[in-house]
Amino acid sequence: MAQFGKSEWMIEGTPLAYTRISTNDQDKSDTAKTNAKKKPTLIKQFKFINQRLKMEKMPEAKASNWFAEVASGTNRNRGQWQALQMRAQALAAEGKRPFIVVQDPSRFARNTRHAMVAIDSLHESSIPVYAVREGLQTGSKGDLHPTEELIFLQLLGSSAYVSQVQKEKADQSVSSAKEEGTMSARGMSLFPFASIDPMEVYHEHIDVLNQEPYKGEDGKWYGGPNAHATIVSNITGENGPTINAVKTRLRAAEVLARGGLTDKEYKSYMIYRTKIRDILKDLGSDPYATTSPAGKYSFPAQALMMMVGRSLQDPTKFRQRTNEEIETYLKDPKPYLSVKDSGIWKSTIGKR
Repeated sequence: MAQFGKSEWMIEGTPLAYTRISTNDQDKSDTAKTNAKKKPTLIKQFKFINQRLKMEKMPEAKASNWFAEVASGTNRNRGQWQALQMRAQALAAEGKRPFIVVQDPSRFARNTRHAMVAIDSLHESSIPVYAVREGLQTGSKGDLHPTEELIFLQLLGSSAYVSQVQKEKADQSVSSAKEEGTMSARGMSLFPFASIDPMEVYHEHIDVLNQEPYKGEDGKWYGGPNAHATIVSNITGENGPTINAVKTRLRAAEVLARGGLTDKEYKSYMIYRTKIRDILKDLGSDPYATTSPAGKYSFPAQALMMMVGRSLQDPTKFRQRTNEEIETYLKDPKPYLSVKDSGIWKSTIGKR
């Protein structure tokens, strides 16, 4: 008869908890927190895991054995996911009996092939992955749970399928938007008139963001999100982002891109972003500027940002526009304008 649930040895084992969300959009309250372990959604996952472990009379995962991150489950290069496996392998090598605990199979991964490779490697070191919500584990060397592991992978595979369908639908919505000439997402300003690209300053002073805030001898606070946002805003000048824009919009977009793209994809995204920013500078227009001067009104700029806005705001879901597509928006902007801009076109260009 197939065995399900925890193994008896887990009562004396060492649980390593792994929590993950794909983006900060899963809970708006998560956006304000840069530290993954301070994000409400991930805290809830960790508490849920420990509650279930306690119910099963198993040891709870210590805070030092909690790995949390904001990253797509389809990305095999997730930093904390890899650190989790390395930690488990290290404990096993020391003669301890670790096991990985997740809320449900989809939190471990959303790519079945990547998950199977990881599970196979862990299996050889007698490290199972245990999903507390379903009470399923993958088993390990000398403690096989083949039926249970199959169900675990089937549930994970279903999540991977859903992710793929969502991606296809997202790309279809972009294609549809291209045909209609409008997009529901406004995107966000690239601040083309700032004295320097805000993202350059953002990365140059990333060490400040990662510091714990501390009070200096002058009585001022240094380090942390507020100090980092202030630096970016001050250096980029009056046409750059406000402190609040850095803390919310810029940081949210950066966390999303970093967490959902591979290093190669992220580099391509930054090149793409710079290209669009340079075009706006050449056009002398910033359709999405709010507090800073927007420059002149430009139909090509309006059409461009209408069509590339989503790919800049969420590069994990929406593809980059090709050079040919971009050239089309600039040469013939009319079909790609929003309803509002189309009205302006009719009342100005259309009367000529």
